[in-house]
Amino acid sequence: MGLLYPNFSGKDSKKIGLKHWIRVVTLLLVTGLLTWYGKFYKPVPMLTHVNEFAVWIFPHKNGLSALAVLPNDNIDTNNVRTGLRIWISPSDSLLAFERQSAARYRGKNILAVGDSLSGQLREDMLSTLDSTGNFFWLGPLGEELIGEDVFAQLKLFNGNPQDYVFDLVYEGCKLRFFGSQLALESAGEEPVSVAAFMFKKELVITDFGNIDLDHPETMALVSFDKKNGLTAKKMRLRDWNLPPHP
Repeated sequence: MGLLYPNFSGKDSKKIGLKHWIRVVTLLLVTGLLTWYGKFYKPVPMLTHVNEFAVWIFPHKNGLSALAVLPNDNIDTNNVRTGLRIWISPSDSLLAFERQSAARYRGKNILAVGDSLSGQLREDMLSTLDSTGNFFWLGPLGEELIGEDVFAQLKLFNGNPQDYVFDLVYEGCKLRFFGSQLALESAGEEPVSVAAFMFKKELVITDFGNIDLDHPETMALVSFDKKNGLTAKKMRLRDWNLPPHP
């Protein structure tokens, strides 16, 4: 605050010099600039091709949508060294998700799980692929595409793409996604680390409780790292973290 007060010395103590007003104006300009930057400035989006294991889950229509980003495996003999992206019950606009979450992943391949895709949704997916990339629907789920670090399995009931159970297993943690009530009732009971009920906006993290994603601006991020294990974060409304998975 000293910049706002003039320096008094001797016979000039009652005169406010030019230097003082320069300091005041400079301080006000800096304050205004910081305020503008914090409230209004939107940085240029940064695209990433280098991924760690992460699953973004958010409300979509009467249920949930999820983007699972598989980690880079750095193995040159398969197609996932830049990280495969899997959209589970994809939302109407993938680009709208990017604007909401600031997560802008790019890479070679995308795989979609769920019901039929609209033309706009397909265009959105293709726009996030590399020039030599591929778009897949309901598979394949072999090691060449998924990689050696992750196990994935898709089960369909009655041949309906909406009635699916999709499993992802990474570092001993199983994430299971249920596409419908029929799929939930048809699947056998197994221990899982995360259960996502894509048809009713509910996410269960074993040992930690439920995450309610009923608000349109609520989002969950489930991720894994060597130090903390499996973690989950509820974003937008409260920004809180669940404790690390043991």
